[in-house]
Amino acid sequence: MREFSDNVVKQRAQLRLTRENLDERIEKAPFGEKTKALARKWAELESVGGPGCGVFDIPPVFVSGKGALLYDADGKEYVDMLAGHSVSNLGHCNDELTAIIQQQAAKLTHCFDYPHEERIRLAEKLVAHSRMDDGAKVVFGVTGSEAIELAVRAARYYTGQPFILTAYGDYHGVTYGTMGLTGKGSMQSYFYPIRPDQAIGHFHFPHSYRSEPGRELDPLKAFERLLDSSESPYTDGTSGVCNVAAIVVEPFQSAAGYYVPPVEYLQELRRIADKFGMLLVVDEIQAGMGRSGKLWAFEHSGIVPDMIVTSKTLGGGVPLSAVIARGDILGQWGPGAHVATQAANVLACAAGNYVLDTVSSDAFLERVNEAGEHLVRGLRTLESRHAIIGYIDNRGLYTGVELVLDRETKEPAMDAAGFIRDRAVGEGLLFERGGYYNNRLQLIPPLTITNGEIDRAIAILDTVLGEAETQFKIG
Repeated sequence: MREFSDNVVKQRAQLRLTRENLDERIEKAPFGEKTKALARKWAELESVGGPGCGVFDIPPVFVSGKGALLYDADGKEYVDMLAGHSVSNLGHCNDELTAIIQQQAAKLTHCFDYPHEERIRLAEKLVAHSRMDDGAKVVFGVTGSEAIELAVRAARYYTGQPFILTAYGDYHGVTYGTMGLTGKGSMQSYFYPIRPDQAIGHFHFPHSYRSEPGRELDPLKAFERLLDSSESPYTDGTSGVCNVAAIVVEPFQSAAGYYVPPVEYLQELRRIADKFGMLLVVDEIQAGMGRSGKLWAFEHSGIVPDMIVTSKTLGGGVPLSAVIARGDILGQWGPGAHVATQAANVLACAAGNYVLDTVSSDAFLERVNEAGEHLVRGLRTLESRHAIIGYIDNRGLYTGVELVLDRETKEPAMDAAGFIRDRAVGEGLLFERGGYYNNRLQLIPPLTITNGEIDRAIAILDTVLGEAETQFKIG
Protein backbone atom coordinates (compact mmCIF):
# COMPACT_ATOMS: atom_id res chain seq x y z
CA MET A 1 0.00 0.00 0.00
CA ARG A 2 2.86 2.35 0.87
CA GLU A 3 4.57 1.60 -2.47
CA PHE A 4 1.37 2.42 -4.37
CA SER A 5 1.03 5.71 -2.50
CA ASP A 6 4.65 6.66 -3.23
CA ASN A 7 4.12 5.96 -6.93
CA VAL A 8 1.09 8.25 -7.00
CA VAL A 9 3.05 11.03 -5.28
CA LYS A 10 5.91 10.61 -7.76
CA GLN A 11 3.52 10.60 -10.70
CA ARG A 12 1.81 13.79 -9.57
CA ALA A 13 5.16 15.52 -8.97
CA GLN A 14 6.19 14.76 -12.56
CA LEU A 15 3.02 16.34 -13.91
CA ARG A 16 2.97 19.37 -11.64
CA LEU A 17 4.18 22.77 -12.82
CA THR A 18 5.66 24.88 -10.03
CA ARG A 19 5.51 28.66 -9.79
CA GLU A 20 9.28 28.77 -10.26
CA ASN A 21 8.95 26.83 -13.51
CA LEU A 22 6.20 29.16 -14.65
CA ASP A 23 8.20 32.30 -13.90
CA GLU A 24 11.14 30.89 -15.85
CA ARG A 25 8.91 30.01 -18.80
CA ILE A 26 7.35 33.49 -18.84
CA GLU A 27 10.76 35.20 -18.83
CA LYS A 28 11.91 33.07 -21.78
CA ALA A 29 8.64 33.48 -23.74
CA PRO A 30 8.85 35.38 -27.06
CA PHE A 31 6.39 38.07 -25.93
CA GLY A 32 6.50 41.77 -25.16
CA GLU A 33 6.38 43.15 -21.63
CA LYS A 34 2.62 43.82 -21.55
CA THR A 35 1.86 40.23 -22.51
CA LYS A 36 4.38 38.87 -20.02
CA ALA A 37 2.89 41.02 -17.24
CA LEU A 38 -0.57 39.63 -17.96
CA ALA A 39 0.85 36.09 -18.09
CA ARG A 40 2.35 36.59 -14.61
CA LYS A 41 -1.01 37.80 -13.28
CA TRP A 42 -2.74 34.82 -14.90
CA ALA A 43 -0.27 32.40 -13.32
CA GLU A 44 -0.77 34.07 -9.94
CA LEU A 45 -4.59 33.94 -9.99
CA GLU A 46 -5.58 30.78 -11.87
CA SER A 47 -4.91 27.09 -11.58
CA VAL A 48 -2.48 26.10 -14.30
CA GLY A 49 -4.27 22.77 -14.60
CA GLY A 50 -6.00 24.01 -17.75
CA PRO A 51 -4.74 23.53 -21.30
CA GLY A 52 -2.73 26.75 -21.60
CA CYS A 53 0.62 25.35 -20.42
CA GLY A 54 -0.13 22.04 -22.07
CA VAL A 55 -0.72 23.33 -25.57
CA PHE A 56 1.99 26.02 -25.24
CA ASP A 57 5.09 26.44 -23.13
CA ILE A 58 3.38 29.68 -22.08
CA PRO A 59 0.23 30.72 -23.95
CA PRO A 60 0.05 34.20 -25.49
CA VAL A 61 -2.45 36.57 -23.85
CA PHE A 62 -4.80 37.79 -26.57
CA VAL A 63 -6.78 41.01 -26.59
CA SER A 64 -8.36 41.00 -30.05
CA GLY A 65 -8.80 39.08 -33.26
CA LYS A 66 -10.13 39.46 -36.79
CA GLY A 67 -10.64 36.69 -39.30
CA ALA A 68 -7.71 34.28 -39.05
CA LEU A 69 -5.51 36.72 -37.13
CA LEU A 70 -5.05 37.22 -33.38
CA TYR A 71 -3.29 40.02 -31.49
CA ASP A 72 -1.66 39.88 -28.07
CA ALA A 73 -1.41 42.66 -25.48
CA ASP A 74 1.66 44.11 -27.21
CA GLY A 75 -0.03 44.22 -30.60
CA LYS A 76 1.91 41.26 -32.01
CA GLU A 77 0.02 39.57 -34.84
CA TYR A 78 -0.41 35.80 -35.13
CA VAL A 79 -1.76 33.63 -37.93
CA ASP A 80 -4.25 31.48 -36.04
CA MET A 81 -4.22 27.80 -36.94
CA LEU A 82 -6.07 26.84 -33.78
CA ALA A 83 -9.41 28.66 -34.25
CA GLY A 84 -10.23 28.14 -30.57
CA HIS A 85 -9.79 24.40 -31.23
CA SER A 86 -12.34 24.49 -34.05
CA VAL A 87 -14.75 26.92 -32.37
CA SER A 88 -14.00 30.10 -34.34
CA ASN A 89 -14.56 28.46 -37.70
CA LEU A 90 -16.10 31.61 -39.18
CA GLY A 91 -13.11 33.63 -38.02
CA HIS A 92 -12.68 35.99 -35.11
CA CYS A 93 -15.25 38.79 -34.79
CA ASN A 94 -17.17 37.86 -37.92
CA ASP A 95 -19.16 41.02 -38.72
CA GLU A 96 -22.48 39.34 -39.54
CA LEU A 97 -22.29 36.96 -36.61
CA THR A 98 -21.40 39.80 -34.23
CA ALA A 99 -24.39 41.82 -35.45
CA ILE A 100 -26.75 38.88 -34.92
CA ILE A 101 -25.54 38.38 -31.33
CA GLN A 102 -25.87 42.12 -30.63
CA GLN A 103 -29.38 42.26 -32.08
CA GLN A 104 -30.49 39.23 -30.09
CA ALA A 105 -29.00 40.68 -26.88
CA ALA A 106 -31.36 43.65 -27.28
CA LYS A 107 -34.40 41.34 -27.49
CA LEU A 108 -33.86 38.36 -25.17
CA THR A 109 -30.71 36.83 -23.71
CA HIS A 110 -31.87 34.01 -21.44
CA CYS A 111 -34.98 32.04 -20.54
CA PHE A 112 -33.60 29.01 -18.66
CA ASP A 113 -33.89 25.64 -20.42
CA TYR A 114 -37.28 26.54 -21.91
CA PRO A 115 -38.42 26.84 -25.53
CA HIS A 116 -37.82 30.04 -27.45
CA GLU A 117 -38.02 30.99 -31.11
CA GLU A 118 -34.31 30.74 -31.94
CA ARG A 119 -34.04 27.37 -30.21
CA ILE A 120 -36.94 25.91 -32.18
CA ARG A 121 -35.55 27.25 -35.46
CA LEU A 122 -32.13 25.71 -34.71
CA ALA A 123 -33.59 22.33 -33.73
CA GLU A 124 -35.52 22.26 -37.00
CA LYS A 125 -32.34 22.96 -38.99
CA LEU A 126 -30.27 20.39 -37.11
CA VAL A 127 -32.88 17.71 -37.79
CA ALA A 128 -33.06 18.71 -41.47
CA HIS A 129 -29.26 18.44 -41.80
CA SER A 130 -28.90 15.22 -39.78
CA ARG A 131 -29.19 12.87 -42.80
CA MET A 132 -31.53 10.77 -40.63
CA ASP A 133 -35.03 9.64 -41.54
CA ASP A 134 -38.06 11.69 -40.57
CA GLY A 135 -38.74 11.92 -36.85
CA ALA A 136 -35.25 12.76 -35.58
CA LYS A 137 -35.14 14.82 -32.39
CA VAL A 138 -32.67 17.14 -30.65
CA VAL A 139 -31.53 17.59 -27.05
CA PHE A 140 -29.46 20.69 -26.27
CA GLY A 141 -26.58 21.19 -23.85
CA VAL A 142 -23.89 23.77 -23.15
CA THR A 143 -20.55 22.00 -23.71
CA GLY A 144 -19.33 19.13 -25.83
CA SER A 145 -18.71 17.02 -22.74
CA GLU A 146 -22.28 17.57 -21.60
CA ALA A 147 -23.59 16.52 -25.01
CA ILE A 148 -21.53 13.32 -24.90
CA GLU A 149 -22.94 12.58 -21.44
CA LEU A 150 -26.46 13.15 -22.79
CA ALA A 151 -25.80 10.79 -25.70
CA VAL A 152 -24.42 8.09 -23.39
CA ARG A 153 -27.35 8.46 -20.99
CA ALA A 154 -29.83 8.27 -23.85
CA ALA A 155 -28.15 5.19 -25.33
CA ARG A 156 -28.12 3.37 -22.00
CA TYR A 157 -31.69 4.33 -21.19
CA TYR A 158 -32.93 3.29 -24.63
CA THR A 159 -31.11 -0.07 -24.79
CA GLY A 160 -31.03 -0.95 -21.08
CA GLN A 161 -27.38 -1.97 -21.55
CA PRO A 162 -24.34 -0.63 -19.65
CA PHE A 163 -21.27 -0.77 -21.87
CA ILE A 164 -20.01 1.96 -24.21
CA LEU A 165 -17.29 1.12 -26.75
CA THR A 166 -14.86 3.65 -28.17
CA ALA A 167 -11.45 3.86 -29.83
CA TYR A 168 -8.14 4.36 -28.09
CA GLY A 169 -7.10 7.92 -28.86
CA ASP A 170 -10.63 9.31 -29.08
CA TYR A 171 -11.32 12.47 -27.08
CA HIS A 172 -14.87 12.85 -25.75
CA GLY A 173 -14.34 15.15 -22.75
CA VAL A 174 -12.73 15.19 -19.33
CA THR A 175 -15.69 15.35 -16.94
CA TYR A 176 -16.41 12.41 -14.66
CA GLY A 177 -19.08 11.31 -17.10
CA THR A 178 -16.78 11.40 -20.13
CA MET A 179 -13.23 10.79 -18.88
CA GLY A 180 -13.65 7.02 -19.14
CA LEU A 181 -14.14 7.46 -22.89
CA THR A 182 -11.04 9.62 -23.34
CA GLY A 183 -7.94 7.45 -23.46
CA LYS A 184 -5.34 9.86 -22.10
CA GLY A 185 -3.34 8.32 -19.26
CA SER A 186 -2.06 11.56 -17.76
CA MET A 187 -5.58 13.03 -17.63
CA GLN A 188 -6.98 9.84 -16.09
CA SER A 189 -4.46 10.12 -13.26
CA TYR A 190 -6.11 13.31 -12.01
CA PHE A 191 -9.21 11.30 -11.15
CA TYR A 192 -7.48 9.03 -8.60
CA PRO A 193 -8.47 7.45 -6.31
CA ILE A 194 -12.06 7.36 -7.62
CA ARG A 195 -11.98 6.45 -11.28
CA PRO A 196 -14.47 7.72 -13.86
CA ASP A 197 -17.04 5.54 -15.64
CA GLN A 198 -15.65 2.02 -15.97
CA ALA A 199 -18.38 0.46 -18.14
CA ILE A 200 -16.21 1.35 -21.12
CA GLY A 201 -14.49 -0.85 -23.69
CA HIS A 202 -11.82 0.18 -26.19
CA PHE A 203 -10.67 -0.96 -29.61
CA HIS A 204 -7.75 0.25 -31.72
CA PHE A 205 -8.15 3.12 -34.17
CA PRO A 206 -6.95 2.38 -37.72
CA HIS A 207 -4.52 4.70 -39.46
CA SER A 208 -2.54 4.11 -42.62
CA TYR A 209 0.85 5.57 -41.71
CA ARG A 210 1.90 3.08 -39.03
CA SER A 211 0.05 0.07 -40.49
CA GLU A 212 1.15 -2.43 -43.10
CA PRO A 213 -0.39 -1.60 -46.50
CA GLY A 214 -3.81 -3.18 -46.82
CA ARG A 215 -3.97 -4.13 -43.13
CA GLU A 216 -5.25 -0.88 -41.63
CA LEU A 217 -8.53 -2.47 -40.55
CA ASP A 218 -6.97 -5.55 -38.93
CA PRO A 219 -7.53 -4.17 -35.38
CA LEU A 220 -11.27 -3.88 -36.05
CA LYS A 221 -11.39 -7.39 -37.49
CA ALA A 222 -9.68 -8.72 -34.37
CA PHE A 223 -12.13 -6.81 -32.17
CA GLU A 224 -15.08 -8.25 -34.06
CA ARG A 225 -13.70 -11.78 -33.54
CA LEU A 226 -13.69 -11.04 -29.81
CA LEU A 227 -17.31 -9.89 -29.98
CA ASP A 228 -18.21 -13.08 -31.88
CA SER A 229 -16.81 -15.20 -29.04
CA SER A 230 -18.24 -16.04 -25.64
CA GLU A 231 -15.23 -14.64 -23.76
CA SER A 232 -15.96 -10.93 -23.79
CA PRO A 233 -17.80 -8.83 -21.21
CA TYR A 234 -19.36 -6.86 -24.06
CA THR A 235 -21.11 -9.66 -25.93
CA ASP A 236 -21.57 -13.38 -26.11
CA GLY A 237 -21.61 -13.82 -29.84
CA THR A 238 -22.32 -17.53 -29.54
CA SER A 239 -25.59 -16.87 -27.67
CA GLY A 240 -26.70 -13.59 -29.21
CA VAL A 241 -26.18 -11.61 -25.99
CA CYS A 242 -25.14 -7.94 -26.23
CA ASN A 243 -24.28 -5.87 -23.15
CA VAL A 244 -23.29 -2.78 -25.16
CA ALA A 245 -25.48 0.28 -25.45
CA ALA A 246 -23.46 2.13 -28.07
CA ILE A 247 -20.24 2.64 -29.97
CA VAL A 248 -19.21 6.28 -29.46
CA VAL A 249 -16.49 7.49 -31.82
CA GLU A 250 -14.91 10.48 -33.46
CA PRO A 251 -15.09 10.13 -37.27
CA PHE A 252 -11.49 11.43 -37.33
CA GLN A 253 -9.32 11.60 -34.20
CA SER A 254 -8.84 15.25 -33.32
CA ALA A 255 -7.17 15.86 -29.94
CA ALA A 256 -5.06 12.73 -30.54
CA GLY A 257 -3.31 14.40 -33.47
CA TYR A 258 -5.75 15.06 -36.33
CA TYR A 259 -5.67 11.56 -37.77
CA VAL A 260 -7.90 10.64 -40.72
CA PRO A 261 -8.80 6.92 -40.84
CA PRO A 262 -9.69 4.92 -43.95
CA VAL A 263 -13.22 5.61 -45.23
CA GLU A 264 -14.06 1.98 -44.39
CA TYR A 265 -13.60 2.68 -40.64
CA LEU A 266 -17.07 4.08 -39.99
CA GLN A 267 -18.56 1.67 -42.50
CA GLU A 268 -17.22 -1.25 -40.49
CA LEU A 269 -18.41 0.25 -37.20
CA ARG A 270 -21.88 0.76 -38.69
CA ARG A 271 -21.92 -2.88 -39.78
CA ILE A 272 -20.68 -4.14 -36.37
CA ALA A 273 -23.21 -2.00 -34.51
CA ASP A 274 -26.05 -3.36 -36.63
CA LYS A 275 -24.79 -6.93 -36.32
CA PHE A 276 -24.78 -6.90 -32.51
CA GLY A 277 -27.68 -4.51 -31.87
CA MET A 278 -25.62 -1.52 -30.69
CA LEU A 279 -26.23 2.16 -31.41
CA LEU A 280 -23.62 4.15 -33.35
CA VAL A 281 -22.92 7.62 -31.94
CA VAL A 282 -20.61 9.91 -33.94
CA ASP A 283 -18.85 12.74 -32.11
CA GLU A 284 -18.64 15.58 -34.64
CA ILE A 285 -17.61 18.19 -32.06
CA GLN A 286 -14.29 19.03 -33.76
CA ALA A 287 -14.46 17.41 -37.18
CA GLY A 288 -18.00 18.55 -38.02
CA MET A 289 -19.60 21.82 -39.07
CA GLY A 290 -17.74 22.05 -42.37
CA ARG A 291 -14.16 21.54 -41.19
CA SER A 292 -13.63 18.39 -43.28
CA GLY A 293 -15.08 19.97 -46.42
CA LYS A 294 -18.48 18.40 -45.73
CA LEU A 295 -21.00 19.49 -43.13
CA TRP A 296 -20.42 16.24 -41.18
CA ALA A 297 -17.19 14.25 -41.32
CA PHE A 298 -19.12 10.96 -41.29
CA GLU A 299 -20.42 11.84 -44.77
CA HIS A 300 -17.02 10.90 -46.20
CA SER A 301 -17.87 7.28 -45.33
CA GLY A 302 -21.44 7.35 -46.63
CA ILE A 303 -23.00 6.10 -43.37
CA VAL A 304 -25.76 7.51 -41.16
CA PRO A 305 -25.28 7.29 -37.37
CA ASP A 306 -28.00 6.79 -34.78
CA MET A 307 -26.85 9.90 -32.93
CA ILE A 308 -24.73 12.92 -33.86
CA VAL A 309 -23.02 15.04 -31.19
CA THR A 310 -22.06 18.60 -32.07
CA SER A 311 -20.72 21.64 -30.22
CA LYS A 312 -17.72 24.03 -30.60
CA THR A 313 -18.46 25.74 -33.95
CA LEU A 314 -22.21 25.45 -33.50
CA GLY A 315 -22.55 28.44 -31.16
CA GLY A 316 -20.15 30.68 -33.06
CA GLY A 317 -18.11 31.25 -29.90
CA VAL A 318 -21.10 31.24 -27.51
CA PRO A 319 -21.25 27.91 -25.58
CA LEU A 320 -23.75 25.51 -27.17
CA SER A 321 -24.00 21.79 -27.85
CA ALA A 322 -26.59 19.41 -29.21
CA VAL A 323 -27.35 15.75 -29.74
CA ILE A 324 -29.39 14.83 -32.79
CA ALA A 325 -30.81 11.32 -32.62
CA ARG A 326 -33.40 9.01 -34.04
CA GLY A 327 -36.81 9.95 -32.69
CA ASP A 328 -37.39 6.57 -31.05
CA ILE A 329 -34.22 7.00 -28.97
CA LEU A 330 -34.88 10.46 -27.55
CA GLY A 331 -38.60 9.75 -27.45
CA GLN A 332 -38.01 7.42 -24.50
CA TRP A 333 -37.29 10.30 -22.10
CA GLY A 334 -40.07 11.89 -20.07
CA PRO A 335 -40.21 15.41 -18.57
CA GLY A 336 -37.36 16.15 -16.18
CA ALA A 337 -34.98 13.60 -17.69
CA HIS A 338 -32.43 16.31 -18.45
CA VAL A 339 -31.97 19.96 -17.51
CA ALA A 340 -29.21 22.59 -17.74
CA THR A 341 -29.61 26.24 -16.81
CA GLN A 342 -27.73 27.50 -19.86
CA ALA A 343 -28.74 24.82 -22.38
CA ALA A 344 -29.74 26.36 -25.73
CA ASN A 345 -29.04 29.88 -24.46
CA VAL A 346 -30.87 32.41 -26.61
CA LEU A 347 -27.72 34.21 -27.78
CA ALA A 348 -26.06 30.89 -28.60
CA CYS A 349 -29.03 29.67 -30.63
CA ALA A 350 -29.29 32.93 -32.57
CA ALA A 351 -25.61 32.54 -33.41
CA GLY A 352 -26.11 28.86 -34.15
CA ASN A 353 -28.79 29.53 -36.75
CA TYR A 354 -26.42 31.81 -38.64
CA VAL A 355 -23.47 29.42 -38.28
CA LEU A 356 -25.41 26.38 -39.48
CA ASP A 357 -26.87 28.24 -42.47
CA THR A 358 -23.36 29.38 -43.41
CA VAL A 359 -21.33 26.18 -42.98
CA SER A 360 -23.96 24.00 -44.67
CA SER A 361 -24.02 26.06 -47.88
CA ASP A 362 -22.46 24.54 -50.99
CA ALA A 363 -20.50 27.71 -51.75
CA PHE A 364 -18.95 27.80 -48.27
CA LEU A 365 -17.97 24.12 -48.35
CA GLU A 366 -16.50 24.56 -51.82
CA ARG A 367 -14.30 27.36 -50.50
CA VAL A 368 -13.21 25.19 -47.52
CA ASN A 369 -12.09 22.48 -49.92
CA GLU A 370 -10.26 24.98 -52.12
CA ALA A 371 -8.45 26.41 -49.09
CA GLY A 372 -7.62 22.88 -47.92
CA GLU A 373 -6.12 22.04 -51.31
CA HIS A 374 -4.05 25.23 -51.17
CA LEU A 375 -2.80 24.33 -47.69
CA VAL A 376 -1.88 20.79 -48.76
CA ARG A 377 -0.01 22.05 -51.83
CA GLY A 378 2.07 24.21 -49.52
CA LEU A 379 2.67 21.33 -47.13
CA ARG A 380 3.69 19.03 -50.00
CA THR A 381 6.27 21.61 -51.01
CA LEU A 382 7.58 21.61 -47.44
CA GLU A 383 7.57 17.80 -47.46
CA SER A 384 9.84 17.82 -50.52
CA ARG A 385 12.22 20.22 -48.74
CA HIS A 386 12.17 18.86 -45.20
CA ALA A 387 12.88 15.22 -44.33
CA ILE A 388 11.29 15.71 -40.90
CA ILE A 389 7.80 15.51 -42.46
CA GLY A 390 6.75 11.88 -42.54
CA TYR A 391 3.04 12.01 -43.32
CA ILE A 392 0.24 14.49 -44.00
CA ASP A 393 -3.42 13.86 -43.12
CA ASN A 394 -6.03 16.12 -44.69
CA ARG A 395 -9.73 16.55 -45.36
CA GLY A 396 -10.83 20.09 -46.14
CA LEU A 397 -9.14 22.24 -43.47
CA TYR A 398 -8.69 19.32 -41.09
CA THR A 399 -4.94 18.72 -41.21
CA GLY A 400 -2.34 16.78 -39.24
CA VAL A 401 1.40 16.68 -40.04
CA GLU A 402 3.48 13.83 -38.62
CA LEU A 403 7.12 14.61 -37.82
CA VAL A 404 9.78 11.90 -37.76
CA LEU A 405 13.51 11.65 -37.14
CA ASP A 406 13.86 9.19 -40.01
CA ARG A 407 11.37 8.46 -42.79
CA GLU A 408 12.46 4.84 -43.05
CA THR A 409 12.12 3.93 -39.37
CA LYS A 410 9.30 6.45 -38.72
CA GLU A 411 10.84 7.24 -35.33
CA PRO A 412 8.71 10.03 -33.81
CA ALA A 413 10.31 13.49 -33.62
CA MET A 414 8.69 14.42 -30.30
CA ASP A 415 11.26 16.93 -29.03
CA ALA A 416 11.58 18.52 -32.45
CA ALA A 417 7.80 18.98 -32.60
CA GLY A 418 7.90 20.90 -29.32
CA PHE A 419 10.78 23.03 -30.60
CA ILE A 420 8.86 23.79 -33.82
CA ARG A 421 5.69 24.77 -31.94
CA ASP A 422 7.61 27.17 -29.66
CA ARG A 423 9.59 28.73 -32.49
CA ALA A 424 6.41 29.15 -34.55
CA VAL A 425 4.80 31.10 -31.70
CA GLY A 426 7.82 33.39 -31.70
CA GLU A 427 7.41 33.90 -35.46
CA GLY A 428 3.67 34.61 -35.16
CA LEU A 429 2.02 31.26 -35.96
CA LEU A 430 -0.27 29.30 -33.64
CA PHE A 431 -1.06 25.60 -33.79
CA GLU A 432 -1.29 22.66 -31.42
CA ARG A 433 1.20 19.84 -31.05
CA GLY A 434 -0.38 16.40 -30.60
CA GLY A 435 -0.19 12.85 -31.84
CA TYR A 436 0.13 9.50 -30.12
CA TYR A 437 3.82 10.35 -29.62
CA ASN A 438 3.46 14.16 -29.36
CA ASN A 439 5.06 14.43 -32.78
CA ARG A 440 2.27 15.93 -34.89
CA LEU A 441 1.31 19.46 -35.86
CA GLN A 442 -2.45 20.03 -35.77
CA LEU A 443 -3.43 22.76 -38.22
CA ILE A 444 -6.97 23.96 -37.44
CA PRO A 445 -7.40 27.41 -39.00
CA PRO A 446 -10.68 29.31 -39.24
CA LEU A 447 -12.52 28.05 -42.31
CA THR A 448 -12.47 31.61 -43.64
CA ILE A 449 -8.67 31.79 -43.79
CA THR A 450 -7.31 33.36 -46.99
CA ASN A 451 -4.74 31.84 -49.33
CA GLY A 452 -2.39 34.68 -48.42
CA GLU A 453 -2.63 33.82 -44.72
CA ILE A 454 -2.02 30.15 -45.55
CA ASP A 455 1.08 31.15 -47.55
CA ARG A 456 2.32 33.15 -44.58
CA ALA A 457 1.89 30.13 -42.29
CA ILE A 458 3.73 27.90 -44.79
CA ALA A 459 6.62 30.39 -44.93
CA ILE A 460 6.93 30.37 -41.14
CA LEU A 461 6.81 26.58 -41.07
CA ASP A 462 9.52 26.46 -43.74
CA THR A 463 11.79 28.51 -41.49
CA VAL A 464 11.17 26.67 -38.22
CA LEU A 465 11.26 23.19 -39.81
CA GLY A 466 14.69 24.01 -41.18
CA GLU A 467 15.86 25.22 -37.78
CA ALA A 468 14.57 22.01 -36.17
CA GLU A 469 16.36 19.82 -38.70
CA THR A 470 19.60 21.61 -37.92
CA GLN A 471 19.03 21.52 -34.16
CA PHE A 472 18.15 17.80 -34.10
CA LYS A 473 20.39 16.69 -37.01
CA ILE A 474 17.56 15.40 -39.19
CA GLY A 475 17.94 14.72 -42.91
